[in-house]
Amino acid sequence: MKYLLIPINIVQILIIVLWTAVCGILGMLLMLITRNGQWVHWFDGRILWSPLVCAVSFVRVKIHGAENIDPTKARIYVANHESHYDIVALSRVMPIGLFFIAKKELSKVPVMGQYMRYIGHIFVDRGNKEAAKKSMIAAAEKIKSGRNVISFPEGTRSKTGEIGIFKRGSFVIAKEGGIDIVPIAIKGSREVLKSGTYSIFPGTIHVYIGDVIRVNELADLDSDQLAHYTREKIISIQKSV
Repeated sequence: MKYLLIPINIVQILIIVLWTAVCGILGMLLMLITRNGQWVHWFDGRILWSPLVCAVSFVRVKIHGAENIDPTKARIYVANHESHYDIVALSRVMPIGLFFIAKKELSKVPVMGQYMRYIGHIFVDRGNKEAAKKSMIAAAEKIKSGRNVISFPEGTRSKTGEIGIFKRGSFVIAKEGGIDIVPIAIKGSREVLKSGTYSIFPGTIHVYIGDVIRVNELADLDSDQLAHYTREKIISIQKSV
């Protein structure tokens, strides 16, 4: 069985890469027509891209707590980061378009980088504090204009399955703008594709949407404490299921 994984995964990866490129091009064309980045990203991700990726990978995604999502209110969605399949899972089940706060290296990926930039995703230069600050301001402006933002504040995929320390950037935005946070716990994506590997395994990914964190009710917490509070909420969700 071990020896069959290599050719099967090569075919899966080739299909996923090609389909990602096709969806990126289609997304940019849809953007030209609609000029609605949030809708285009939702449609491109949920209706076009993620169903085929899941089918090719033999992956199912289940959402829990969807009632905690209010499409009429712009919020910061914060999730743990286990695998590249976190993005697949969120795209597959979230009923709203989410703009990613992503590392700037992704902007250089052919087609996908151009698509993300054109649609309106936010790139962060982690090695440049001034540029990173400007990216956070851009994220705040998007939220104020009614767009929802998704952040993986660990900054990288977990190699052990343990949730890492949350970086404060997203929580500075939340504190300064009085923007509510929605915690998301993702389970199962690491079993589908571990960090540092290209072996895709069938499985089920669960997306748990937690209760909204009312930032204005936590005025006594600074941004670092809010980051820790949100991390503990996500850990608690994971342990309770």
